[in-house]
Amino acid sequence: MTQQRSFVLVHGAWYGGWVWRDVLARLRGRGHVTSAPTLTGLGERRHLERGHVDLETHVEDVVAHIEMEDLRNVTLVGWSYAGMVVTGVLARIPERIRDIVYLDAFLPEDGQALVDYALPQIRPIYDVARLNDCPIPPMPARALGITDPKTIAFVEPRLVAQPWQTFFQPVKALKVCPDIPLAYVVCAQTNPSPFMPRLAEMQVNPAIRTAILDTHHQPMLSMPDETVEVIVGG
Repeated sequence: MTQQRSFVLVHGAWYGGWVWRDVLARLRGRGHVTSAPTLTGLGERRHLERGHVDLETHVEDVVAHIEMEDLRNVTLVGWSYAGMVVTGVLARIPERIRDIVYLDAFLPEDGQALVDYALPQIRPIYDVARLNDCPIPPMPARALGITDPKTIAFVEPRLVAQPWQTFFQPVKALKVCPDIPLAYVVCAQTNPSPFMPRLAEMQVNPAIRTAILDTHHQPMLSMPDETVEVIVGG
C-alpha cells in the first residue's frame, strides 16, 4: 500500500490553483493529501488584488494555508514563478517541509527578485508595468508552447494579470540550506528557458534530484502522469 503523503502545489504567475486539476486528481487517487492554494490576486482570488500584493503576500498565502490545514511533512512544489514563493515558504516554516520540488521554476538566492533572473527580451515588459504601476499582462498560451486547442480554451479565459510587485520584491531565503531533499525539474521545450542553464549546476550535486520532462512549460497540462511521477520522486 502506498504511504500517504501531503503535497502542496503552488502555481505560477498569471495562473491559479486550477492549473493543477489533473495532477491533483491523480495524487488524490493514490490516497495522498493534496492541495493547490490560489495566490492572492489571481484565479478565483483575482478580486482581492488592491495594488498592494507582493511576493511576501504570496509567501504568506502558502504559509497560512499549511498552518491552517495543520499540514506537516509536506512535499512543497513550486512551478515557474512559484519557485520564488516556495523558497520564501521554506525560510518561514522549514520544520513543516519534507522536501521541495522546483518544477521548471526559479530557484533564487536570498535577496534576489524574479526580475534578476528575467530573460533580457522579457525584462522590459516588467519594467514598464512597474513604471506605470499596473499589473503585468499574461503571456498568450501559444507563446508558452501550448498548441492543443482544447488546452488553450481551458487556459486563456482563466489567466489573470500579475501584480508587478511580485516580480520585483526580493525573496527572504534561508542563508544556510537545511537538510531537506530538493528536486530540480526542467521542461525541455521551454524556449527560451531561464531554467535549463541551471540544470548542469544542479546535476553535479548528488544531493539534488534532477529530471527533464520532454514537454512545454506547462507539464501538468500536457504530461500529468509524468508530472506526478517527478513530484512523488523516490
